[in-house]
Amino acid sequence: MTDGAITQQSDEAPVDGRVARRQRNLDTVLDVVLEMFAEDMMFPSIEQASKRSGLSLRSLYRYFADPGELVEAAIKRSQARAAELTHLAHIGEGPFAERLDDFVSMRLRLYETNGSMFRATIHNAANHPRVRDEMITNRRLLRDQFELQFGPELAAMSPRERSSAVEAGNVLTQIDSIDLLRRVRNLTVAETDTILRDSLTALLVTTS
Repeated sequence: MTDGAITQQSDEAPVDGRVARRQRNLDTVLDVVLEMFAEDMMFPSIEQASKRSGLSLRSLYRYFADPGELVEAAIKRSQARAAELTHLAHIGEGPFAERLDDFVSMRLRLYETNGSMFRATIHNAANHPRVRDEMITNRRLLRDQFELQFGPELAAMSPRERSSAVEAGNVLTQIDSIDLLRRVRNLTVAETDTILRDSLTALLVTTS
């Protein structure tokens, strides 16, 4: 039995090593693709990823059939990180000022960390159905989060007012809009923070 166990262990060890090496290579190349997104290279080729990562073309073509699969995998990797950033521990609970602070801070943190991934998702959505589906899902989740976080204020509105406030608040706080403020208007984080807070307060808090 001892000899059998030793033989079985020695047989399995190389397999485990190959699996671990494959995962390290995948992590390396996907992180490289995310770096390229940050440099506005929204659809890197496998050749570019190979050169930047130091991994062979042969290896990368074993992992990805084409650049579309490479981009999809990088977006998936980034979204896993984004899921942690979007978490609100007590969603919809507490005074409005605290919920506003948590929400705006979270959206800005998400943008500063993952904005380039969102841009790459939008850029590639038209030509890659799975990327498009991910984009639609992400936008819906962000919209739902807005609606839940400010549920008390929305509940006090008439149906028409509520519908308008949800749609306006969703547009204002989607990553696309924050990107417009930060990159196109060239506003600072602090300036963007002020605009989001003032706009959401005006939208959701009645003075009557």
